[in-house]
Amino acid sequence: MAFIPAPHIENEAIAVLQEFERKSERALSCPIQIEDLLEIVYEIIPEAGDLRGKFYSDDVLAESTVYRDGTIKIGVDESIYPYYHQEKENRYRFTLGHEVGHICLHLPEVLTRLNADDLWADNEPKQFSVYRSSCKEPKEKQADMFSGFLLMPKQLILAEWEKKFGPDHGPENVFDEMRELTKDTLYPDSVRPAIVKEFAAIFNVSAESMQYRLEALKLVELGEPQPSLF
Repeated sequence: MAFIPAPHIENEAIAVLQEFERKSERALSCPIQIEDLLEIVYEIIPEAGDLRGKFYSDDVLAESTVYRDGTIKIGVDESIYPYYHQEKENRYRFTLGHEVGHICLHLPEVLTRLNADDLWADNEPKQFSVYRSSCKEPKEKQADMFSGFLLMPKQLILAEWEKKFGPDHGPENVFDEMRELTKDTLYPDSVRPAIVKEFAAIFNVSAESMQYRLEALKLVELGEPQPSLF
């Protein structure tokens, strides 16, 4: 699998969001309506099913297939389908974003290979993604990164940041808050500061994903504050 730099992945996600805006004729807002995006941009309606039973594995989250005429189908395991398990909505949304990542980043190469090898003779749909929570292959990491860019676009995060703090507000240092929050827990890595939880709720994503995004955008700092020279 070819290396794909993060800026390219982010640009691909931005292009999909722009296409969603154009086709839906409405401005982007948070949280990103990922099911609407799939239907409007790709004519895909995700289907729930027992994928874990199908693949005899308890870590399967989704499967994507493509047909000869270009039709794409996405199946999601019923264990994360929010209509059955509302508490899994963040996982479901991120999984759908992950599958869009495969469509944008990896499906063109798959289609080129299928056409070159003339593998459509049986007229059967071809699988191009099986998303397993335990899989850390490069293409899965790329699709995860894409999902983060898609569901937490920089422009919307900065707009919400300015709405909360006003213009020209620097990063929030949460070192003291985190030190207080984690001093009595056995699992400090799962503790998130209040600002991260607040933004995670606004974008309907997990606090873990939002913390990673805010740190990458240098809006949240976890290191001990350095004394001012002035």
